[in-house]
Amino acid sequence: MESFFLNKTKNEDRLYSQIRDCSERAEIKKQIECLWEKYRKYAPVSEQHFLSEIQKRDQFKQRWWEMILPVGLLNIGIKIQKKSSEEGPDIIIEKPLKTFIEAVAPKMGETKDKLPEMQWDGVFDLPKTQFLFRLTSSFCYKYNKFKQYIKKGLVSANDICIIAISICNLDQYGSLMDHPCDAPLQFLAGGAGNLVISSKGDSFVRFNPIIEKANRSPIKLDYFFNSDYSEISAVIYSNIDLLNCPDSPEQSFVIVKNPFAKNPIPKGLFKEVKTYKLNSVEWIVEK
Repeated sequence: MESFFLNKTKNEDRLYSQIRDCSERAEIKKQIECLWEKYRKYAPVSEQHFLSEIQKRDQFKQRWWEMILPVGLLNIGIKIQKKSSEEGPDIIIEKPLKTFIEAVAPKMGETKDKLPEMQWDGVFDLPKTQFLFRLTSSFCYKYNKFKQYIKKGLVSANDICIIAISICNLDQYGSLMDHPCDAPLQFLAGGAGNLVISSKGDSFVRFNPIIEKANRSPIKLDYFFNSDYSEISAVIYSNIDLLNCPDSPEQSFVIVKNPFAKNPIPKGLFKEVKTYKLNSVEWIVEK
């Protein structure tokens, strides 16, 4: 049975080779091999194709997310369909309703709005604006991909469309950004800002539905507060990086349902996964 890690080749991903070759990463390597065993028969095109792609420079983390996401879904009893090609959305669920999922792991960025590398000494302000901008950019990119899929007939206008975002490519910010509420709520549902302490000692969350890029152009944080993005049924979000993944990836998943979705997700489809829905004027965890 073929191992996940292939022999050394040119232009391979640095973290990939580090996990394969360094004894200090033995536990991570073992975990990835176990995840691969669960996913391998679902790899698009062929197992060999997926393994050769994930080894490439700057592809490891994105493809890793494309692997652990379906593993997590399989763990909660969802049946996914093997794809015969790379074309179209990353994950297809046939029942109970036809569902397509596009997976993305946004990168740090290259412009003035890029996310700075994590600092491990001293005190520094978390780059919340840059972090949220990486999420909004990925959301919009995948939203436009879904529009293309629908136009090409790869996805029906009646199908459930989900965008799955992982921060595994964003250094190790992870749960540091889940304050004052889970990060996906911050860019989908009104842009929760910093925790504010008043002179009376009261604390409350200030909502800021707009952030500014370095060039002062505004970015709205209200994608699920109107019908402009009704083609998207929900967002799946994961705040764990590759080196800190639980053996059951679904433990890190958070789902935010779009209250304006043309094709809503049925209750209980993603059982055991923390799911937010809009209840009148507030976002609550679905029971």
